[in-house]
Amino acid sequence: MTPQPRHPMIRHRRQPQIGATLIDVAIGSMMLSLLLIPSMKWIGHSQSLNQRLEDRDAILFEAEELIETLKVKLSDPTSFADAYNRSIDEIIKVSSNGTKTYLARYQVDPDKTLPKTPLLTIQVTVWFDADRDAVLDSNETSESLQTQWAAP
Repeated sequence: MTPQPRHPMIRHRRQPQIGATLIDVAIGSMMLSLLLIPSMKWIGHSQSLNQRLEDRDAILFEAEELIETLKVKLSDPTSFADAYNRSIDEIIKVSSNGTKTYLARYQVDPDKTLPKTPLLTIQVTVWFDADRDAVLDSNETSESLQTQWAAP
């Protein structure tokens, strides 16, 4: 008998594994939760910042709208003359889209720095009156705008 040729031992290479093992998934989810759990407190903080920005935007819109309304009123020569001869200082309630009510103080004063040109200074302050005392407090959200208006 003839000896049979020896076949060299065939080694099979393992194919690289595609995907993740269960341990990889568990470790990944644990690491992700360690990162995300502390960031949950930032969600509440972000929501409060967003609400403050929306409030300021609504207050600023109301202030601009009030200034435009006053300018339309003062376009009448009689109204302008009355305001030029007597300063106006009033507080009124304004509502933003019917959701929130703000207080607005508007002041109309004559500016007599230019003697031949009648000019009015219009100043508007709108705020959310949290304590409902009709006084702007330092902790209340507010916006102030000022403009000037010449005689029609």
